[in-house]
This record gives sequence, C-alpha cells and structure tokens, in this order.
Amino acid sequence: MSDKILNLMIAHSQKVLLSVHALKSAAEAWQQGDREALARFVNEVSNLEKESDSLRRSVTKELPHAELEHPQAELFRRLVHYTDDVADTARRSGRFLLIIQDLLLPTELKGDLVKMASLSQAAMADLAEAIQNLNEPPERRLERVARISDLEESVDDIEFEMQRKANQLQVDNWSSIIFWRLIITTSRIADSVEDAADELLAYEG
Repeated sequence: MSDKILNLMIAHSQKVLLSVHALKSAAEAWQQGDREALARFVNEVSNLEKESDSLRRSVTKELPHAELEHPQAELFRRLVHYTDDVADTARRSGRFLLIIQDLLLPTELKGDLVKMASLSQAAMADLAEAIQNLNEPPERRLERVARISDLEESVDDIEFEMQRKANQLQVDNWSSIIFWRLIITTSRIADSVEDAADELLAYEG
C-alpha cells in the first residue's frame, strides 16, 4: 500500500476515534445534567464527523490511482466506509442526546449509556491502532480484531439490559421512541467498528 493512502486512512481513523471520544464526553455531560457541556460536545462530534467525511472522500479518490489489485482496493474502500459509519452513528447518537436531555431517567440507565459509549471508544481505539499498523506483521492486528469482537459483545449485553429496563419506564410514547432510538444508535457504533474489523480479517487473507 502507498504511504499516501495509508497516511490518509490513519488520519481518517484517528478523526473517527476523536468523534467517539467526544460522544463519550457528551454522554457523561448528559449523565451529569450539564446542558452547556452536552451541547458543546455534540457540536464537536458533528464537526469531527464532517472532517472524517472529507478524509474518507480523499481515500476513495486516491484508491483508483494506487498500484493495488482491484480486490485489495475494494477492501480498503469498504474498510474506510465502515470506519466512517462509526462517526456518522456517533453524530446521530449525540443528536438524540440533545433531544432527550430533559427526560427524567434513572441514574442507572444513564450510567449504562456512558458505559456503552466508553466500550465503543475502546473498540474504535483498537481499530485505529490496527489501521495504523496495516504495513506491519498481522499478529497485533489480529489481537485488536479479537478484542473488538469482545467489546462489541459487551455493548450488545448492555443494550439488551437497557432495553429491558426501558420497558419499565413510565414515559410518554414520543419519549420512549426517542430513548429506544438512542439506545439502538449508540449500540450501532460498536457494530460498525466490528464491521470494519471484519474487513481487516479479509485483509489478512
């Protein structure tokens, strides 16, 4: 792989990682009832998502000019696409936090969402490191991919518990729908990380 494409992909994955970190900070602000910090971090997620989109387009534009076999070029295109989905989903999750910020929820449920965001950030950090080492031997990448799978499973477990608890909430239908969408969207972040990690498994052959 050319240094130019690798550097673009590394820059893209780091930008996406920052977006998930900002979402975790937004979730923590939501948990603490800090409206100003929540708005600031959600805006940061949105700006980082736009920057990651620009880098994704740069990778996509550069790939046809690289000296790569078509299957490998397609693999990298999918890898950067799924990685970019992480930032897109983080942005949507942040917007749901803004919509639902005034809903009175049990402290435990808010803490669960923060845990979900934190685990998703850890998964994205592993993905970013794996991409950074694409030109290195595969052992460390495979370790990261395995850990991403474990983290995604932990997020799924939290999602299930949150949905179970959400069924017991005494809230209006609109609030219930938005809260469910917040849960599902936040869980989807780790799913997108795992989708990207699956492309790394294909890269290893």
